[in-house]
Amino acid sequence: MRQLLSAALMILAAAPLSAQEQTGAALYATHCLVCHQVEAVGAPGIAPPLAGNIGRHANSEAGRAYLARVPLTGMVGTINVGGVRYTGNMPSFATLSNAEIARVVAYLLATYEGVGDVAWLTPAFVAGIRQAGGTSNETHKLRGRLPAASGG
Repeated sequence: MRQLLSAALMILAAAPLSAQEQTGAALYATHCLVCHQVEAVGAPGIAPPLAGNIGRHANSEAGRAYLARVPLTGMVGTINVGGVRYTGNMPSFATLSNAEIARVVAYLLATYEGVGDVAWLTPAFVAGIRQAGGTSNETHKLRGRLPAASGG
């Protein structure tokens, strides 16, 4: 527990962040850090790295929908990232508000992927994905249908 708290403080103190980025960083530290680790590097075999992995999804409409769906529905099933197999069960974070989902995903994209244009990632966008519904299994299937250029 002490290590997680220290890691969360390191994330929040790492660089000057806007208020929105601070909120995203705090949400990451609270909800994602335990599995995806400091610097979003993941835990081998358990949780895939987000850093160096998710930015490619921001380049297509289907990829953007996927980025919002994962925290909303969670995801089950086996995936391969960087030659490493992950068989996990990511829980849903649907209890977070649309704005919170947008902030944490925007934080990850900006901080770890260098994606500067996240104007599309609004609470209204997340609300549309939420309203469309879906299950963690369907999110896993969506990932498999993403075009190769967006990380499929």
